[in-house]
Amino acid sequence: MTKGLLWLCTSVLLNAFGNALTVKAAFGSAPWTAASLNISSATGLTVGTVLILMGLVVLVADDMLRQHWNGIKDVFNFLYMMSFGYLIDLWLLVMQPITVNGWLLRVLVCVIGVLCIAAALSIYFKVNLVLHPFDDMLKILREKYLKGNVVLAQRISLGIPLAIGLAVGFFRHELVGINLGTLISFLCMGYFILFFDRFLPVHVNREAMLHHRMHRAHPAKQSQI
Repeated sequence: MTKGLLWLCTSVLLNAFGNALTVKAAFGSAPWTAASLNISSATGLTVGTVLILMGLVVLVADDMLRQHWNGIKDVFNFLYMMSFGYLIDLWLLVMQPITVNGWLLRVLVCVIGVLCIAAALSIYFKVNLVLHPFDDMLKILREKYLKGNVVLAQRISLGIPLAIGLAVGFFRHELVGINLGTLISFLCMGYFILFFDRFLPVHVNREAMLHHRMHRAHPAKQSQI
C-alpha cells in the first residue's frame, strides 16, 4: 500500500509539472487545462483553482451519470483533484521567472510537457487507487453508456472541455491554450501512455495487497487454510 501511495504522489507531481510546462510553453495544453486557461483568463482565477472548480462540477456529474453517490471514493477522488489543481499553481509559480522564447523551444517544452503527462497517467492507471473526476467520467461513459467504446468515450469526455475552451475564447475574441499541444494531446496521448506502460518500472502487487486485507479481516479463517 505504501509503495502504491508513493507512486501515486510521483504521478500527481509529474502530471502537474507536465501541465505547467504546456501552459508555460503557450503552445497548446491538454483539453481540460486549455479550458481552464480560457476561464482563468476571463475571470482572473488561477488555472489550478479553475481546474478544481470544474472538477467539482464533473464530480457531481459523474454521480448523476452513475445514478448513485460513489461514497468514500468520491472523497478520495476530490482530495486527489484538489492536490492536482494546487500543484499546477505551485509549479507555475516556481516557473514564473523562466522565459520560453522562440517557436522551436516552445514546441519542445510543450512536447516534453505532454510526455510528462503521459508518463504520469501511465503510473496513475497502474496504481489505480483513485480517479480524477475527469477520468472517472470517461470510465463511466465507456462502461455504462457506450458498451466499452473507449474511443468514443474519450472523444466525448475531452470534447466537453474543448467546447468550453473554444466557446469562452471566441466569446472574448481571445483564444488561450488551444494549439498544437492540444492536438497532440487529443490524438496521441493514448499511444504515449501505452509506450510508458511498457518501459516504466511501476510494479504494484495488487493481489498481495488484497490478500493482506483479507488476512487482516479474517485471521482465523486464513490460519485454517
